[in-house]
Amino acid sequence: MSEETPKCPNCGGSEHVVLVNRVQKVGTAVGGVTGGIAGYAGASSGSATGAAMGSVVPVIGTGIGLVAGGLAGALAGFFAGSAVGNQVGEHVDRHVICEYRCNRCGAEFEA
Repeated sequence: MSEETPKCPNCGGSEHVVLVNRVQKVGTAVGGVTGGIAGYAGASSGSATGAAMGSVVPVIGTGIGLVAGGLAGALAGFFAGSAVGNQVGEHVDRHVICEYRCNRCGAEFEA
């Protein structure tokens, strides 16, 4: 499926026409937050493992291992969620909303 850039109805050019990606930005943010929360919640086993490994150095090592495990899970979830949200948002912008902007003349239009 070839995706051709539409021509601007105002100036007739297509080389300066870009997709307006509002939903993509929202999808990235929502996916990142949701993924971070899920990653942190799911990292309880990772945190327990980190705490166990850190218990070689009592108290301080256990605390650092616990925090590091939770942060690692949250970061991994954040990045995975952001990537998925970005792709879903881009798909909605491109195939459902279909709103474009011409950077030459500033016109916004639907294709």
